[in-house]
Amino acid sequence: MVKVKFLGAAREVGRSCFLVDAGDKIMLDNGIKLTPHQPEYPLPVDTNLNAAIVSHAHLDHSGNLPHLFATANCLTYMTPPTLELAKILWFDTLKIAGLEGLEPNFTEEEIKKTEKHTFGMNYRKNIDLTENSSMEFFDAGHILGSAITKLTLKDKTLVYTGDFKAEETRLHEGADLKLGKVDYLMIESTYGDRNHPDRRESEKIFAEHVQDTIDAGGHALIPAFAVGRSQEIIDILHEYNISADIYFDGMGQKVARTYLKYPKFQKDPGFLKKALDKVIWVKNMGVRKKALKEPSVIVTTAGMLQGGPVYAYLPELYKDKNSKIMLTGYQVKETPGRILLETGKIAIKGNLVTPKMELEKYDFSAHASQDELLDTIKKLSPEKVLCVHGDEEISQIFVKEIEELGFDATAPKLGEEIEL
Repeated sequence: MVKVKFLGAAREVGRSCFLVDAGDKIMLDNGIKLTPHQPEYPLPVDTNLNAAIVSHAHLDHSGNLPHLFATANCLTYMTPPTLELAKILWFDTLKIAGLEGLEPNFTEEEIKKTEKHTFGMNYRKNIDLTENSSMEFFDAGHILGSAITKLTLKDKTLVYTGDFKAEETRLHEGADLKLGKVDYLMIESTYGDRNHPDRRESEKIFAEHVQDTIDAGGHALIPAFAVGRSQEIIDILHEYNISADIYFDGMGQKVARTYLKYPKFQKDPGFLKKALDKVIWVKNMGVRKKALKEPSVIVTTAGMLQGGPVYAYLPELYKDKNSKIMLTGYQVKETPGRILLETGKIAIKGNLVTPKMELEKYDFSAHASQDELLDTIKKLSPEKVLCVHGDEEISQIFVKEIEELGFDATAPKLGEEIEL
């Protein structure tokens, strides 16, 4: 018998954490949910674990893992790039907590302990977790090192997609869905209600609008997620030969170095390296001032305008009607990016202002669209589908779509335990 308890990302996006119990106790992900005030954590893991598995480095999947090692000593499995990227994000979490006077959920010692207990695994290598349980990673096509996890639990298989992208993107091939027999499928449902616009068309329009901004004498300010999106944006700008200096600021720089270190986990690492060699890496305030002296492109964190170096530029640019803020990722409710989209206002140096800069939003999602999700389910043909990592309303829509295909599906509630 296999049971799954949903400790996070149940009818919500964020704080992914699931406890699989088939006699052996295996935890899948342990993330945080970033809210404007205080992060939300998964429900506590109240049992000894045989193993912990992390699908990828994004904070909503890995961000609370070190907290586990305040009390646990189990082996943790992830790909080598996931560990390296997660460490960047964990240390950044400690830094931000210190700056904001918040109490982090883990210490530097617990990060070291996590690293010590981590076993780095590549794709398509089956490994025994215990006498009765084994696992295998498959490329999820989401970000560097992201993995779909296949658990074999005695005679049953459970596949957890984590975040995945079936179609190829600039930096990654589409997800490897040659998974063999799948009895139970736990699938993300972030975009279970809609499809994304054509990717190449979106990139072309984005590049044209960047160039138009430069030609008008303005600055294209591009707040982007540090992991994956920053590097992808630079890749796009390189392909379209934008005729202006491109400045690269923030934590995306550390992440880019990790991308360069793991070429085998990418589609075209040579092209990305050329793109990264061409941009100006911002090292200090002097370079930031230089970026503002003439029309330029600035790719910087944070992607949802929640702090970061973007605020070194916004106070200087928000009154400039020739400049643009170009959002390139999902904006979580109540974040400054979402508030700006909904109200046209943003807080700068403690004052709520209405920027004169034009505001644009682009869909470069690294998540599967509704069609990709449904095609994946048809391809894998599981006995049971568990829908996670989707807003409540979207999860319900997605369940109905799956049921119309003739599959048994449910969107579990937070804290619920389901027997499979």
